[in-house]
Amino acid sequence: MIRLASPDIREEDIDRLLAVIRSGDLVQGRSVEEFERAICDFAGIPNCAAVASGTAALHLALIALGIGQGDHVLVPAFTFPATANVVERVGASVVLCDVAPGSYVVTPDAVEAALSSSKDTAIKAIILVHEFGFPAEVARIAEIARRHGVKLIEDAACAMGTIADGYHPGHYSDVACMSFHPRKAITTGEGGALLSHNAALIEELKRLRNHGIRVRENGLDFTEAGLNYRLTNFQAALGIGQVHRFTDELIARKTLASHYRLRLDGIRQIGLPDNSSGHSWQSFMIVVEGVSRDLLKAQLLERGVESNLGAQALNCLSYFREKYRTDELSCPEATRLFRCGLVLPLYGKLTVSQIDVICDQVLTALA
Repeated sequence: MIRLASPDIREEDIDRLLAVIRSGDLVQGRSVEEFERAICDFAGIPNCAAVASGTAALHLALIALGIGQGDHVLVPAFTFPATANVVERVGASVVLCDVAPGSYVVTPDAVEAALSSSKDTAIKAIILVHEFGFPAEVARIAEIARRHGVKLIEDAACAMGTIADGYHPGHYSDVACMSFHPRKAITTGEGGALLSHNAALIEELKRLRNHGIRVRENGLDFTEAGLNYRLTNFQAALGIGQVHRFTDELIARKTLASHYRLRLDGIRQIGLPDNSSGHSWQSFMIVVEGVSRDLLKAQLLERGVESNLGAQALNCLSYFREKYRTDELSCPEATRLFRCGLVLPLYGKLTVSQIDVICDQVLTALA
């Protein structure tokens, strides 16, 4: 079976993890700080706060930026539901924005149109998703956000190594949120991080992840209603080596994605994702046209290739459909990608020969 994803965990990573476990220093501490420094060095963003998950990162970002009851947040309709769930959990409301067909991300024009037409809904923030690692046009969207007085959060859960308008996520926005779930290019089992040029914001996020604790001269004080969203030392230890090696992982993913594009280009039933030099290729999602995506997925599994659907169309999911009265036509492109998208295996340990096997099986199933 060629798996859909397989993290690059090596013996050196396991040894580092076991050393932390044997030390007994399990909770957030020096390994977390080392992990944070490694992420900063890789991304070129000076401030980082590691947290328990990508969802925790998004939740904390909204809290720290003052988004809450009565506010509205612009969210891409094609994304994992966590992007919108956190908006609901701070008491704000979601405004859905459809995505572009080949990039699977929102465009500046779509953002501008949504902000300009939503004067009565008090949009206070945008969550911009770099879906599957594709670099959204964040510089233009950041300028639009500033002009409208709107906060900008990058959902970079899939975007470790993405270069958008010359920089890693976290450069143009108020903050970028990352995930280290096992489906991501780097994993700590569960885990996440926030990146920002705003040092004061990151310090605030670090307090919020740790119960709102502030260190005073005479001891600890609890200065705000924080949460326990800490990352453990042994999780961080698992990720440190992966960050240091990630440049090689990124090169491998780009090579394999290029081979997918070469093999599947021109196939009538397959729509390929847009390419970009800044794409980090966390996933490779094709769009199946004229045939059943679910049938193709089942046939690939029978032939030893694991695959899966991509993201969800929020406008099609029960919670958002019932609360906001959306339907399949509310965001038609997100709906199409949700119904027809199929993610094929992509990770650095794969070989070009394995990509050939996968493509051969796709073409055989479509024949």
